Amino acid sequence: MVKHIVIFKLTPPCTPEERAKSVRKLKEVFGPVGNKLKYVIEYRTGINIHDDDHSGDFVIDATFASVEDLKRYQNSDPHREAVIAASGIKKAKIVIDYNF
Repeated sequence: MVKHIVIFKLTPPCTPEERAKSVRKLKEVFGPVGNKLKYVIEYRTGINIHDDDHSGDFVIDATFASVEDLKRYQNSDPHREAVIAASGIKKAKIVIDYNF
């Protein structure tokens, strides 16, 4: 099994209103992706409930049976479309993929 976690941190300057709008957009575009692909075992997205300097703003938490399925997801049309739709949001990204 492979766990895929992506954390987005909006980059300053970012007002509370801009943050709220941007994380809603991320949830809107990435939220449905996992339901569109039958080989995704688990797929959750979430908006951070804390607003700390050291915290991320949005997370994707997905589980796949194999690295090959993770790569299929990353190259899938729904994922690519979500990446393009979110490209206008100024953000940093950190990713971790691990076997468990």
